Amino acid sequence: MPLPLPRPSLVLVLMAFALGTSVAQAQLPGLRRKVRDAGRQAVTGQPRRPPPQFDNQMLELNPQVVARLIKGLETRGTMRGAGGQTAAELRQRSSANSEEAANLNNQHSDDRSAWVNANGEAENCVSEDLNDAEQRHTQEMQQRFMGMTGVNTPEKTKFMQDWTAMSQEVQQAVAANDTAAMRRARDKMNKLMGIDARADSAKARAKCHVPAIPAWMRRADSLAAISDTLLVRARGAEGAASAAAARAAEMTPSQFAMAAERAEGFVALRASGNVGSGYVFTAIEEQALTARIVDLKKYLG
Repeated sequence: MPLPLPRPSLVLVLMAFALGTSVAQAQLPGLRRKVRDAGRQAVTGQPRRPPPQFDNQMLELNPQVVARLIKGLETRGTMRGAGGQTAAELRQRSSANSEEAANLNNQHSDDRSAWVNANGEAENCVSEDLNDAEQRHTQEMQQRFMGMTGVNTPEKTKFMQDWTAMSQEVQQAVAANDTAAMRRARDKMNKLMGIDARADSAKARAKCHVPAIPAWMRRADSLAAISDTLLVRARGAEGAASAAAARAAEMTPSQFAMAAERAEGFVALRASGNVGSGYVFTAIEEQALTARIVDLKKYLG
């Protein structure tokens, strides 16, 4: 696990102190959110929403419209993405990775919970230990700056010149909102002051016994990430085929996009057991979509 970067608060505190001692200075469409929220409300028992209002853009997904939609989805599914695979193939790969990740998580559900709890406690311990180290470093630096008074020496002069230059470098990086420059400047300051932030972090993590990520969890999380990436690629290929798909479905591009989004939401709700809540789909739509669920899952699963 990568070690955290040094905290900016210590640098800012030290700059303030040093200057006081005479140192110079994130598309999910709205409909998909509604579908997701509807599933959540179905479980929590919140008040029902009114039925959807159909118009020239939102078509009721009756049996005829669903049949046309599937024709459009078939056309869209033949479009190939950057890797030469069709949108349907990318979705199938995405689903396979997602299912494998879900199986691993289901097999280790108690193990994940135990790891999350142990890791949370350990990370809290690490945070407290790093806070203590930061306070020690601050006190040590304050004492060093206080020792700069009195007889001047070449070493003192060089140190204050370096500190002043680095303080100005930090200020410029902050003003430019340049995180990379801020990181470089902090690293220089830490080196000048003899602070090894990585060593502090490693020591704290060892002291607090931060648990390693189990191999199965790494595998499950990796599969989930791959699934998400493949799904994004599939949607990209589908987006490029929207005009041809809409023509095949005998719809306008906006009608097809809306129908596909709502059908995809239905497939997701059905998989989670929340269909039938009455929040997003009419009874006619639920019957029509359920009757063609196998076909829909080929392209939207």
